[in-house]
Amino acid sequence: MAHPDDPDERVRVPRRGLALPDPRAATTGADEFGRLAALAGAAEAAGFDSVWVADGPPPAGVERPGGESVFEPYSLLGALAVRTQRVALAVLPDGPTSRRPSIVAKVVTGVDVIAHGRAVLALGVGPASDAEAAGRLAEELQICRALLVEDAPTFVGAYHQIVDAPNRPRPVHAAGPALVVAADRPEVLDPVARYADALVVAGDAAAVGRMARALDSACDAVGRPRDGVVVLWSGTLDPRADGGADRLEEELRSLAEAGADGFVVDLGEADGPEAVARAGEVLGRVAARTGG
Repeated sequence: MAHPDDPDERVRVPRRGLALPDPRAATTGADEFGRLAALAGAAEAAGFDSVWVADGPPPAGVERPGGESVFEPYSLLGALAVRTQRVALAVLPDGPTSRRPSIVAKVVTGVDVIAHGRAVLALGVGPASDAEAAGRLAEELQICRALLVEDAPTFVGAYHQIVDAPNRPRPVHAAGPALVVAADRPEVLDPVARYADALVVAGDAAAVGRMARALDSACDAVGRPRDGVVVLWSGTLDPRADGGADRLEEELRSLAEAGADGFVVDLGEADGPEAVARAGEVLGRVAARTGG
């Protein structure tokens, strides 16, 4: 399924995101959820337009560094949906998508309904950059798009298939949630250019520039307007570091000049409400100066 390029049918991609910290192993249950919900509320008050949670738990047999306990991410999004009012809600992939795309689309649709249209559907690619990785991603994006916008789609591919698959309830908006891909290699950008709404990249300004130029070429190759795919930078910014807000603003502006249209920032150890408020002010200034 091709991406809807009619401006009236395009989905909205958030551009000022806060990545919530991983849940702490030392705290569990309602107390730890309360901390994360408070940070999400602080992000909303500070002008962030989206909150992102870490992907997890890891696949069976794979341990997170340090052995931290984590919430299942989509369950956490569903809970945050009823504790927030305006921010979009998304999972930030840290590797290849471990769930079938039909399951991802179904669960994200549920979050979207609970949040009254604020869900984002994000997929990851992982370390592979071969034709199979790009092929799998292309099928995942097409299946997710179909389930978000069609009544009972059928798709038969080399890696996945669905047959007359209903998705009820429907997403709140006719165009469905934004489709986002986290990737860091140009070799997998063809399906992003064809089917996604946004690309999440990491690294310094040089790395952002390389991926932005590669996305330009991929969009040209498939005949899609480049402005149809938003580039989001994801990384850690510590507002307590030397230079304070001025240094943060300079760093974000350099990333914007390199090709980033928006940001998903992780505040590292400075994950309290005051740090969230300071980061929100900086992102607001950067957006005002860059038009983001």
